[in-house]
Amino acid sequence: MISFLKKIYFVDDDPIFTFISKKLMKEEQFGASLIGFEHGKEAIEALLECDEKDNLLPTVIFLDISMPVMNGWEFLDSFQAAPINNKEKIKIVVMSSSINPLEIGMIKNYPIVHDYIVKPITPADLNKIKDCLINEHQA
Repeated sequence: MISFLKKIYFVDDDPIFTFISKKLMKEEQFGASLIGFEHGKEAIEALLECDEKDNLLPTVIFLDISMPVMNGWEFLDSFQAAPINNKEKIKIVVMSSSINPLEIGMIKNYPIVHDYIVKPITPADLNKIKDCLINEHQA
């Protein structure tokens, strides 16, 4: 386990995909604490509460695009506008089953997005993210 991967948020409304992904993350030792949310509004509220109480913010947020209540695009807009201290240290990884070039292009409008993964998440995806985080942490 990498010492700075203490808390991971997983924001996706698909319970089967979430279960399988979280199981894979545990097998790959990607994060000590994996916290799931069914939509972006829950995740934003949790981030604001963490910041307010000076609790540990997540290192990585895995974010689905298509969700009810608050979708991934709305989450990204809310995250950018939210008064969260040190939010620039959080890496957001967008997950989608879409390979639509327009959607992938829209991601480039959000410099806060660290990576884009086409579902399902694979061990190679997690290792790539882990390697990037290690390199940034050591820099």
